[in-house]
Amino acid sequence: MSDVRQQGVALISVLLVVVIATVLSVSMILHQNLTIHKARNVSDHGQAKQYAIGGEELARQILWQDTDSSPEVDHLQEDWAAGDLVFEFENGEVAMQIEDLQGRFNINSLMMSGNAGLQAQVRFVQLLQHVGLDTMFMDRAIDWMDGDIATRPLGAEDYAYLGLERPYRTASQLIVDTTELRLLLDMDAESFDLLLPFISALPDPSASLNVNTAPPEVLQTVSDRLSSDMSNDLIIERDSQEGYQSVTEFLQSSYVAGLGIATTGLGVQSKFFEIRIRARYFERDAYLTSIVQRNDDGSMRVIYRNFARKVFPESVKEEEQS
Repeated sequence: MSDVRQQGVALISVLLVVVIATVLSVSMILHQNLTIHKARNVSDHGQAKQYAIGGEELARQILWQDTDSSPEVDHLQEDWAAGDLVFEFENGEVAMQIEDLQGRFNINSLMMSGNAGLQAQVRFVQLLQHVGLDTMFMDRAIDWMDGDIATRPLGAEDYAYLGLERPYRTASQLIVDTTELRLLLDMDAESFDLLLPFISALPDPSASLNVNTAPPEVLQTVSDRLSSDMSNDLIIERDSQEGYQSVTEFLQSSYVAGLGIATTGLGVQSKFFEIRIRARYFERDAYLTSIVQRNDDGSMRVIYRNFARKVFPESVKEEEQS
C-alpha cells in the first residue's frame, strides 16, 4: 500500500508541476502577446505621426506652387483652399485642410501704433458687435498685451486678475495663441466660442486682412455701413471672379463703393496659413495642426505645431457621418 500511496503522491506531484508549468506558459504567452500588441500600436502610431508630418510638407509644397503660379493674389478658388485634400496610400491616408489665417481678424493688430492701430480697434469693435459680444473686450485685449499698468476705460490690468480665485497676470506681450483670449476677464466659454472662428493671433501685427478669403462676419468689420446681406452678395461676386486682383478693385465693387472704407490694413495676398491634418495608418490616427509663414520667395517657416488637437477637415467629418 505504501508503494501505491507513494506512486499516487508522485503522480499528483507530477500533475501539479504540469499544471503550474501550463499556467506559467499561458501567462507568458499572454504577456508576450500583450507586449507585441503594445509595441505594434506604438509603432503604428509613430508611423501615423510621421505621415502627419509628411502631410504638412505636402501642404507646404501646395502653398509653394501657389506662390509660383500666382504670387500677387490669394483667393478661395485656388488649389490650396480645396476642402477635399485627401490622399490615400497603402494601409492609410492623409486628410488635410489649409486655411488662410489672414482671412480672420488678427488680434495682435490692436497693438499697432498710429492710424493703423486705431483702424484695427474700430474693426475689432465691429466684430465684437457682429458676434454679439460686449465691446469691453477690445480694451481688455489691449490691456492684456500692453506692457504698462495703466487701465483702459473698460480694460483690466494685473490687479484685476490677481484678485481672482485662481490669480494670474496679464501676458504683457503679443498673443501667441487665440486660446489666450479665454483668460480675459469675464470671457466665458460661450463668448469665446462665438469669437474664435473669426480671429487669429499672427506674430506680425501688420499682417493685412485678405478681403479675398475673409468670411462675411469679418468683411463687415471694414465698414459699419456694410450689412450682412451686402457682405454675402459681395462674397458671391468675389468668388465668382476668383477674387479681387487688388484692394482698389475690391473698393470699386458696387457693394462697397461709396462706403468710405479705409484701405489701411487690407490686402489680397496672404503669408500665414493654418494646416490641419489627420493621418491614418492601419487603425491608428495621428493629428497635427501647424501654422506656417510663407515668404515672398515661396519659402516656408513653421512657427507652430500641435500634435494634441484632434481636428478633422470638414469634408472628412461629413464623409464619416454619412
